[in-house]
Amino acid sequence: MLEPHAVVLEDMLPLSLEMGDLETARRGRLMLDNMALLKALLVMDDHLLMDDDNREAISSLETKIDLLLLLVGKGIQGLEPLPPCYSCSLGAEDLYWEAASSAGFPHENGPVCVALFLRPRIAMPLFLPGTLQMSVTQPEASAETLFRYHLHFQLDARVQESLDRLIFRHHRRSIARQKDHHHFSAE
Repeated sequence: MLEPHAVVLEDMLPLSLEMGDLETARRGRLMLDNMALLKALLVMDDHLLMDDDNREAISSLETKIDLLLLLVGKGIQGLEPLPPCYSCSLGAEDLYWEAASSAGFPHENGPVCVALFLRPRIAMPLFLPGTLQMSVTQPEASAETLFRYHLHFQLDARVQESLDRLIFRHHRRSIARQKDHHHFSAE
């Protein structure tokens, strides 16, 4: 998958999309949900909390409680199956994915809101409103057609900052895993 970003989160992730622009009030609610989700994911990734910094520990606990309340609320709304998974590459302001079929996706470029499940075990998506572009490719020596999608999204500043931190942490961990893998394979 081709993307111009050096720091990306790459994984097989469930995603779905809704066509059209978001109204201002709904966009605001989705950004609040995004902020709560990202804060919780960042806290879950923090394995080293400072024991002597009570304020940070309390903030961490509040974030976990917020996530728990959000998850319970989502569970009360009804459990829906996760959408299909796609090979995704998430950068600072762009999401790329490929699909063998265009079913469920628009055939024309335009405004959409993608629901991307960063942690499939947590059935809460990150909502990415933006502009979708599609291209069709056929890899060499293959009869299979691939549909490539590129979403350029716009998030509120605080949500964007938290997403950038999450992507950077994921990227840093993947580099560490690669180094460990190369270290063990060299021995």
